[in-house]
Amino acid sequence: MLGKISSEIFDKVIYPNLGAKLEELIVPPTHGVDTGVVDLGERVLVAKTDPVFIVPELGLRKSAWFAVHILASDVVTSGIPPRYALIDLNLPTSMSDEQFEEMWIGISDALKQINVGVIGGHTGRYEGVDYPMLGGFTMLGIGEKSKLTPSSNAKIGDKVVITKGPAIEATALLVNLFPSYFEKRLSRFNEAKELYWKMSCWKDGLIASKVGAHAMHDATEGGVWGALNEVAKASGVGITVYEDKLFINEAVRELCELVKIDPFCSISEGTLIICTQNAEQVVDALQSEGIPAAVIGEVVRGKGVRLVKRDGSTLDVPAPKEDPFWRVFFEISQKVKAGIAS
Repeated sequence: MLGKISSEIFDKVIYPNLGAKLEELIVPPTHGVDTGVVDLGERVLVAKTDPVFIVPELGLRKSAWFAVHILASDVVTSGIPPRYALIDLNLPTSMSDEQFEEMWIGISDALKQINVGVIGGHTGRYEGVDYPMLGGFTMLGIGEKSKLTPSSNAKIGDKVVITKGPAIEATALLVNLFPSYFEKRLSRFNEAKELYWKMSCWKDGLIASKVGAHAMHDATEGGVWGALNEVAKASGVGITVYEDKLFINEAVRELCELVKIDPFCSISEGTLIICTQNAEQVVDALQSEGIPAAVIGEVVRGKGVRLVKRDGSTLDVPAPKEDPFWRVFFEISQKVKAGIAS
């Protein structure tokens, strides 16, 4: 299976073997939790690591922006904004000094925009390394313990808010990676292409945290259904979602119908799940900043995610076993390489 390894491997191999037990670790590595949290007294240290994800076909500076925001989006779901970064760059031998400079300046500029600075790291060229995974990237934030909003903290009675709708990342990446394929197939091609700059929850999280939230989680692999199931599992609650409250960007809808994927199961960096007692205020604050948002459900007793259909019937919605984005990505990639994507 492509992408993240299965929960079974996490449970069998990783979680029982995490080195020394740390009493000050108050949010440990857990399914569906974006960050680790260390207790510093009245304050906390929040940490998150991801790959350095660089896709040359997007342009090195443009790809660097996304590499930064993938990580910043995860950190901000804690309720604590990122402040410090460490980066390990394992570069392919094919990358020239000029290409490295372009990528690094792109990373630095993106970090400046979110007020994050590099405090350490490592850089080298190595045989056997290739795009898109060029090392590891860590961000840290320090803030008040009372501000924490980990995905394990959803409360019974919270309303569930989402931003931007599903499959933002799936749509943006496919269209920006294969523009010649989609330009003649999508009437909303330009709108879909511009979704690239919406693949970040950094601003969404700052706004929601300021208004007030209990839990936040970004919808990465597995999309909205995956993220909601992760929040439910991490918090030990159930989540009820109403079909008539769900919304979708029209460019996303068009692309997902074209490539035949379920948008709500598809990778969607930029879509933030927010569990809060202040739902209307959170939605108003997000919308006032131009971020689409809506209340789609509520946190209830129980477990898992249940969808209430428009006709009143209900349906249990498990986490997707595999994100459909990857299948479409490789299928179109092969068509383009073979020159049969006309």
